[in-house]
Amino acid sequence: MALLLLVLGTGCARLTATGREPVGVPVESRPTPPQPPENAPAPDSLVPPTPPPDTTTHARPVVQSRLAADTTAAVTAARRCEGRRLFPEQESTYDSVLELLNQTRAALARGDMARAESFARQARQLATSLNCR
Repeated sequence: MALLLLVLGTGCARLTATGREPVGVPVESRPTPPQPPENAPAPDSLVPPTPPPDTTTHARPVVQSRLAADTTAAVTAARRCEGRRLFPEQESTYDSVLELLNQTRAALARGDMARAESFARQARQLATSLNCR
């Protein structure tokens, strides 16, 4: 019985799921492709990096309106919590919202609209978890 399993096991080793031998050339017998010279630049250095997205004159008003809406929503939520006694996790969230708003202002001062919009969006999303009424 063991001999039968051994014969069947080794005889089927090269068969695929369809019962035929695999088609193609073994990797070992394929020629090696030509290698680049050692002093050649890396492939990623050949392609110039894509510049950061520049807000065009058409997109700038849209970005500014989203930024203003996000900032206003975050400031409004934070102001509802001013002077109130907060739980520790609420205090942490409140402080994080204020820090994101400060980062928004700093990015605007540098002229980095994309980063300012990102900070404002994060501040708004975080401010939604502040439930100060």
